Amino acid sequence: MGAAFSTPSRFLNANLAVIDEILFPWSPTQLITATSVSTCLALATYNHGSSAVQSLRHWVKWSHRHGLRTTFQYYVIQVAKILPWTRRKIDRDIQKQTDDMIFQVETEWNDMLDPSAHLPENKHHSLPLCKTSTSQLMSLLKKWSDFEAVRWNQGQASGAVYHGGSQLLEFLSQVYGLFTVANPLHPDLFPYVRKMEGEIVAMMIGLFHGKVKSDNSCKKDDDDRHNNDGTQDEMIEDTRPVCCGTLTSGGTESILLACKSYRDRARDLYGITSPEIIAPTTIHAAFEKVAHYFGMKLIQIEIDEKTSEVNIDDVRRAITRNTVLIAGSAPNFPHGVIDPIEKLAKIAFENNIGFHSDCCLGGMILPFVEKLQQLGRLREKGDHQGDSLNAPVPIFDFRAQGVTSISADMHKYGYAPKGSSVVMYTSAELLHYQYFVSLDWTGGIYASPTLSGSRPGAINAATWAVMVHLGEEGYLEITEGIIHTARAIKRGICHDIDGLEVVGNPLSSVVAFRSVVPSLNIYAVGQAMTQKGWNLNALQYPSCLHICCTHLHREKAVTFLNDLRDAVNEVKSHPDKFSGGSAAMYGIAHSLPDVTLLEPLARGFVDAFFTA
Repeated sequence: MGAAFSTPSRFLNANLAVIDEILFPWSPTQLITATSVSTCLALATYNHGSSAVQSLRHWVKWSHRHGLRTTFQYYVIQVAKILPWTRRKIDRDIQKQTDDMIFQVETEWNDMLDPSAHLPENKHHSLPLCKTSTSQLMSLLKKWSDFEAVRWNQGQASGAVYHGGSQLLEFLSQVYGLFTVANPLHPDLFPYVRKMEGEIVAMMIGLFHGKVKSDNSCKKDDDDRHNNDGTQDEMIEDTRPVCCGTLTSGGTESILLACKSYRDRARDLYGITSPEIIAPTTIHAAFEKVAHYFGMKLIQIEIDEKTSEVNIDDVRRAITRNTVLIAGSAPNFPHGVIDPIEKLAKIAFENNIGFHSDCCLGGMILPFVEKLQQLGRLREKGDHQGDSLNAPVPIFDFRAQGVTSISADMHKYGYAPKGSSVVMYTSAELLHYQYFVSLDWTGGIYASPTLSGSRPGAINAATWAVMVHLGEEGYLEITEGIIHTARAIKRGICHDIDGLEVVGNPLSSVVAFRSVVPSLNIYAVGQAMTQKGWNLNALQYPSCLHICCTHLHREKAVTFLNDLRDAVNEVKSHPDKFSGGSAAMYGIAHSLPDVTLLEPLARGFVDAFFTA
């Protein structure tokens, strides 16, 4: 054995002698310092190397997209923002533009109001000294409500208003009134509200192919397993994950709470103090709000501008030791494209990372689109099997291995009142990281499931009522009309309107479209549509518009396409006529090397919401 190791031993001794000779001029202090610095650099590279590489890749892509000139201008502006005298000039210019914008917006909004709103007795900048009769107020409010209804009830607004018909709205108003004082924070006082809340969560979990603890372990009931001849079918094991969840006030809160759970769990179990989320650039802005509020880093992966799909390999390369969550959308808000949830969730599963499927927009429509496809109720005359319109809805829910949480809104295509959403998990452990518990408060032991303490039980009651009232049958009927409308719009843009194309392959209710002609400004087309009464969403990166079809858009596809065709022709003939509004705003945004200069304008716009 000694002979076996003699050659490597001599090799090692010889090389050690060479190393000693090289290091001989160095003092012990220098050696210790060099070793410490190199160790720190190695650890930094190990811990953050992937993030640094990802940031470099993002910078290269940004520079390539905007060009050398814009990149140079960007850095010139960064230097100018540091110098005091240029910083002051920039601030003055931005403040002037902000003030002008606020004045313009407030004027436009005030001009929308009925003249009665401007009467002295109807303007309140302080609490009235005397009472006002309920009959007088109801008369005034009815007048204002009817005025607003004209604006959205014509079926020309993209998204915004989701309801299943006037009769359903009246029914929900009645239910809401029955539970106006209810507060789920006190289940001992409102036991039926607690019951309804739990059942809403259970129904939503079932809709997304999960199960609750009370579900049977087999998919068939005992009565269903008996055939006519007295024999029994073989029991099928129910492999659905046991899930749990809570109601929230909306999609943003659902996303905030889910991300908080992943953040706190990673900190508790793995000591991660700089948590990262990986998501496509089309993920909802609520994830940016998460990063802003909760001290998390959002790593956004660029999409293919042609297909609106995220690159799976880029997602895999972005993973670091600090990654606590990967997220995708079904569908995404901008383009209505469903992210490859199965593939993304598989990457998360393989790396022991949580995965969140954001179904806030499509949560109450995609399950029924899938069902309608299975029933053959979405096929139309002239459709072909290979037509993109007939592409099957990809798996987006708890059936996908690796999906550990889902957010979905009932106040969109569930037709519940605003303020109704759900966040669901595949484990109670994750859910418990969402909760807040205070054991030492002088007011007693306090525990809360969501960001809010008190919550409106009336919303929960109305949500439960609409889900039970419509059932699967009602949701299928409403969804069928919406999808036929969206597909007709998609087909018309693709085949009948020269100069436009649909972004990606949307399979649900959202259809995004953009210009394929450099001289055709898509935002100007949006302005022309506004003049025709339409209220479309303006989007960026890529520049496009979208319409989010709702129950109000049924039978509106032909009108929309005719107006869109006319708008395109008008912009082509008179491009300067449509240079205001979103066309001007997004034109400025795209011409600025540093879009952060627009942040004060955005804040000023929000300020205008609350001016009396």
